[in-house]
Amino acid sequence: YYMGVSSFLSSIFFSLSSSKPSKSKFVSKIPVPLKSILLRILWFCTRVPAKFILRLLCVYKVRPRSEENLKREKQRTMTTRDSLLMLKQFGNVSATERKQRRRKVSEPSALLKKMRGESVSAPNWMRTERTDMRVRFEAASAKNAEAMTSNRDEKHLYVFVHGLGGSEDDLLALATELMTRDENSVILRVSCNTPMRSFDGVVAGGERIVDEVETFAEEYDEKRKGPLTKISFVGNSMGGLYCRYALTRLYERETKTILGMEMHTFMTTATPHLGVGEYGYFELVPGPLRMWAGEGLGQSVKDLALFDVEGTEDTNEMPLLARMTIDDEESNMFFIEALSAFRRRCAFANAANDFLVSYETASIRHEKLSRRQEAEWASLNSGPTVVFDGVIKLEDRKAGGLAEVQPTAPLRERVEKLVKKNSRVGNERWTKFMEHGLRSAGPWRHVDVSFPGPLPIAHNKIVALQRNVMTAKLFKEGEVIVRKQAEYLMSDLDL
Repeated sequence: YYMGVSSFLSSIFFSLSSSKPSKSKFVSKIPVPLKSILLRILWFCTRVPAKFILRLLCVYKVRPRSEENLKREKQRTMTTRDSLLMLKQFGNVSATERKQRRRKVSEPSALLKKMRGESVSAPNWMRTERTDMRVRFEAASAKNAEAMTSNRDEKHLYVFVHGLGGSEDDLLALATELMTRDENSVILRVSCNTPMRSFDGVVAGGERIVDEVETFAEEYDEKRKGPLTKISFVGNSMGGLYCRYALTRLYERETKTILGMEMHTFMTTATPHLGVGEYGYFELVPGPLRMWAGEGLGQSVKDLALFDVEGTEDTNEMPLLARMTIDDEESNMFFIEALSAFRRRCAFANAANDFLVSYETASIRHEKLSRRQEAEWASLNSGPTVVFDGVIKLEDRKAGGLAEVQPTAPLRERVEKLVKKNSRVGNERWTKFMEHGLRSAGPWRHVDVSFPGPLPIAHNKIVALQRNVMTAKLFKEGEVIVRKQAEYLMSDLDL
C-alpha cells in the first residue's frame, strides 16, 4: 500500500506538466530543482513509515525457529543441494544427449504444437486480443514469410525470451519492427515457459529454452528460406537471465558459435542482472520478510532474490545468479566466456518508474542511485527520453568501486572475503562481485530511458506491451524506445 502511494504521489504531480500543460500552468512554472526537493519530501513521508510498518510486520510474520520450521529449513537445504547438483549435471550433457532427451518426451512442446497448427491454451488473462499491434504483426509476418520463399539469402535468427509470468507476445512490438525493416530476419518467440511455467527457477526454464532453440534449428528449412548464419538473443526482464543460462548451454567453445551460427548481439531490457531485493521499492522490505514471502512464490523468486542458498550449512555457497557471472569449470558451465563471444552486448534500463526491476540492477551498477538523480529523471517535462546512451568498460567501472575485487585471487578466497565483510542475507554482499563478473565479459552498451508518468509502469513500457486494449493504452508510448532497440539490432555498430 505504501509503495503504491509513494509512487503515485511522487509522480502524478510532476506528470501533469508534461501530459496536460494547458491545465497545469502552475505546475509547469515550478523549476526542476524545486520539483526534485518536493519529490524527495514525498518519498520521505511515505517510504520511512512504510519501512517501519514492514519491519513490524516482519516481527509478527516471521515465525520462530520451532521444530517444524527447522524441518522445513532442512528440506529447503536439500532442495538447494539438488538444484546445484542439477546445474552440474546439465553442464555435462552434450547436444546429442539433449536431442535424445527431446525425442523421449511424449508430450509435444508448445513450439511443435504451433508448427503443426495445433492451438496452445492459455488462461483468459494471458490471451491476446486483436489489437492494432496484433494486426501490424500479422501483416509484417505474412510479408516476411512471402519474402523468404523468394529470397534465399543468409538469415539472422533473433531469439526473443519473455520474463516471469509473461508470454511470447510480450515482445510483439520489437518483432514487428524487425520484420518490417528487414526481410532476412527470422524471429523465434520462445513459448516453452508460457504462461506460468516460469516460476520453477532459472535452471529449469533455461533448459526448456535450450530444447526449443535446438528444435527450431533442426526443423528450420534452409533450402526454402535460406541458411541461418547469425544469432542474437533478446531477453526481457527475467528473460535476460534465461538467455544468459541458455546461451551457455548452446555455446560451442571450439568454434565460438551457437549451432554453427555467429554470435552477433546479446541485448536485455529491464533485466535484474544483479538480482532484486536491495534496490528500488524492494529495499523497503526487510531481508527476513523477503525470505518468508519467497517460500511460497516459487524457485524463480528465490533465484532473483538470491535466497536460493540461504539456510544451507555452507555459508560460502554461491547463489545461482552469482555463479552465472563466472566460468564454472567444475560444472562445465562457461557463462562469461559464452557472453564474451558475442560481437556486442547491450542493456536497456528504466531510469525511473520501474516498480519491478530497479535502475541499478538493470543497468549493472552496484551503487544505489541517489534520490536526487532519480527525482530529476522522474520530473522530466517530456515523453519517453533517453537519458544516457554510451559504452562502459570494466576499466571505467574500477574507478566506481570495483577496484577492490581482485580477479587474480582464487574464487574461494574472494567468496570468503565477501561473506566475512558483509554477512547480511540477500544479494547486497554479491552485487559488486556479480557486476565485476559481467563487466569482465567485455564492453557493454547502456541505454537508460525515462518514462515520466503518474504510475510506476515503465517495466512494461520499455517493450511496449500490448496484449489487449487496456495494456495498449497504458504501454503504447514505449514504441519509441522499441524502435531504437530495433535500429540497434540491425545496425553495424561494433558496440
